[in-house]
Amino acid sequence: MEPNKDKVIEVNIDFKILGVVILIATVLIFSFFSVRAQSENPPSTNDPQVNLPAKSQEQLPLDYPDLSISPGEGYMPTTNGEWILIESLGKTESGNLERSSLTATGAGSKHFYVTSTAYYPDQALTACSAGYHMASLWEILDVSNLTYDFNHPAANVKSDSGFGPPSFWNGWVRTGYDSSASSTTGTGNCNNWTSRLDTAYGVSVRLSNSWEVAPGDIYTWDTTSFPCNYTGPVWCAGDFHQVYLPLIRK
Repeated sequence: MEPNKDKVIEVNIDFKILGVVILIATVLIFSFFSVRAQSENPPSTNDPQVNLPAKSQEQLPLDYPDLSISPGEGYMPTTNGEWILIESLGKTESGNLERSSLTATGAGSKHFYVTSTAYYPDQALTACSAGYHMASLWEILDVSNLTYDFNHPAANVKSDSGFGPPSFWNGWVRTGYDSSASSTTGTGNCNNWTSRLDTAYGVSVRLSNSWEVAPGDIYTWDTTSFPCNYTGPVWCAGDFHQVYLPLIRK
């Protein structure tokens, strides 16, 4: 009998092929767990990391109204380029709901006006008359579907306003965004209308008095961010049932 011989098995390993196999396996495993994680925690449409541009930049406020020289001590600049006495801030007839008439009203229609009086941003939420509230821009965006309360004692009108709102008259307006001090117009709202800091910003809007923009379209609103140490009028909105029915019932 022949003695047992040790059997030797030679295995030739191609390390390049092995590396490729390992890489493919790693990618497949990573993909599997990534898909599983996404299915368990799908991204929200309101996730800032999804919606905001990666390199979003702050918009610096531009085109402030030209201010004349201050008349003296005790005056404050407004968003409309005026100087007003500090003691006059927030003093208005807004509490007076009497009207000279109830013309041009419709049940259920939305009413609005912009104040003649200037307010600090932290006064804006309480600047409107009973039955009205500080308007969001999205409430008054389409002014053709609204009734301007031109005969309201607190409303601003101009010589060619007629029955409509005045143009070129800035007013603070809600943005629909989170509380923010950003200088980006449409984002900043003086920390939800609580701040007077010159480092925070809020948006003020006015109806355009420069209508023709190439190629000939008419645009409605002109928007600007102002520091929150500025004062300005406020856009107010309400509906027929809130504003007029209490007066009619009297």
